[in-house]
Amino acid sequence: MLPEFLLSYREEILAMTEKKALALAGVRPSSEQLKLGLPIFYTQLIEILLRQTSESTSQQMYELEIAAFDRQDDTPVKKSAGIHGAELLRLGYTLSHAVHSYGSLCQSITELATEKNVNITPAEFGTLNLCLDIAIASAVTEYQSIRNTQINTEEIEHLGFLAHELRNALGTVTLSVQMIRDGTVDFSGNTGQVLNKGLKRIEELINRSLTEVRLRVDPKVHVETFHLIQIINEIVIIAEVEARQKKQILEIHVDPTIVVQADTQLIYSALSNLIQNAIKYTHVGGQIQVRALLTKDGVSIEVEDECGGLTNNGADLFKPFHQQHQNRKGLGLGLTIAQRAVELNHGTINVRNIPGKGCLFIITLPVLQPIFHA
Repeated sequence: MLPEFLLSYREEILAMTEKKALALAGVRPSSEQLKLGLPIFYTQLIEILLRQTSESTSQQMYELEIAAFDRQDDTPVKKSAGIHGAELLRLGYTLSHAVHSYGSLCQSITELATEKNVNITPAEFGTLNLCLDIAIASAVTEYQSIRNTQINTEEIEHLGFLAHELRNALGTVTLSVQMIRDGTVDFSGNTGQVLNKGLKRIEELINRSLTEVRLRVDPKVHVETFHLIQIINEIVIIAEVEARQKKQILEIHVDPTIVVQADTQLIYSALSNLIQNAIKYTHVGGQIQVRALLTKDGVSIEVEDECGGLTNNGADLFKPFHQQHQNRKGLGLGLTIAQRAVELNHGTINVRNIPGKGCLFIITLPVLQPIFHA
């Protein structure tokens, strides 16, 4: 009988389940609440199976109870599974882990039952699958519900940050224009530089927002063939203005013969974000290098800065709204957008920490049809 088997081999089955889940998820954070999730479900499953085998309960009545049980929203299984799903999200697990954790339990039960020659009746197996389905659905529903709330909150925060940044930049531009128009200052002086900087900031925010919208609404790649140096030169023309203000050296070492096939707007956005970040976080008088060369894997583009190094080797660097540096100017979306833009072009983006100096971002793009010009 399945319930007696589950009672006798409880610890062994739960240990097998934990091992399987660990193999799927890898080493990840845990908590007491997370550890309780599957054992609680295991106990509930046994209670339901014992109810099924009770002599005082006819099969027809039991099936009616199970059908009602599936429709109810406040059953113990649904409640505990929902808590388990929420805890998985809080600890940073993906949605698939919510499914795999219960799936691992089912595999452990059936594998050990086969090994011990335990006969699971069709009715018991049906109950097991029904309970698993209910638990998985409840865990996934709660996980997704909380995640959607988080995303909506992040969206609102993002719009607020964007409006705030645009207002600040527009205020600077308006004040500068007013002073120049009144004849208080000359356009070629410091106020003119402030005006240019404000306009540049507005352009940067608009371009970044347009790219972000496109990544969400039209995540299609419009492949074009272009010389990489042309895009980098366009970015550098604007970036050098800010670099000079910080007395930084911006060096470009790019083979002018490199031709790639990719989405021009997305690659422009990715590189622009990396170079702007490098200037933003590099100390005054520091050096930023942009390099590109052909490798056996494709085109390798490197942006190296002197930000002082990363605090945790960049583990969360590409997460939305995450900023490691003490300079919090901006939305914290640049690297997230860059990563998405590169991945849509079948490329990769990685960061390498240079302790005490800075960090090195590496974009690798595939070369579909490499073209070389003399």
